[in-house]
Amino acid sequence: MKNKKLLWSFLIVIIIVVGCVGFYRYRQVNAHPQQYGVTKEQLFRKNELVKAYHVNFIVHEAAVKKSKDAVQAKVKFHIRQTGQPFYGERKNNPNFIENMYLNNPYGTSNPSIKLYDKSHHSINPYKALANGKQPFTMDFTIPRYSYDMRNQKLRFSFLVPAKKHYVKYSLLLE
Repeated sequence: MKNKKLLWSFLIVIIIVVGCVGFYRYRQVNAHPQQYGVTKEQLFRKNELVKAYHVNFIVHEAAVKKSKDAVQAKVKFHIRQTGQPFYGERKNNPNFIENMYLNNPYGTSNPSIKLYDKSHHSINPYKALANGKQPFTMDFTIPRYSYDMRNQKLRFSFLVPAKKHYVKYSLLLE
């Protein structure tokens, strides 16, 4: 009888300690969230210099080509990092193409996989800002059925991190 009470008391103490440690760790992890999502969308035009938080960019050309099965877009742009890069929610991450995509509102929105320099050679996005030959070109593709079901205009979007949120810079392609 005495051993049963001691065993139950020990089990309850273990559960309380594990619960307290779990609660402490939960509060520690969730105390300072890094990003709060997109706060606004700002439209811009071709050949307009966009001065965003820690980055400046200009889109020179943007063309959409539709076929029976897919819609393709080609975007040519200059980019200049003016501060600390923070793409893909990681500090010091210069891979800006993680935050650029063909935005098909309420449909399939796709990022680009390849980045090309002005000589049309594929370039590593991590090295692009440091020693890439600008302007850069990106190709995007979405399925035609998704494009046909959209209810807003197709756009090229660039999510720029600004302190604890994102600003979505969008260029209407149609």
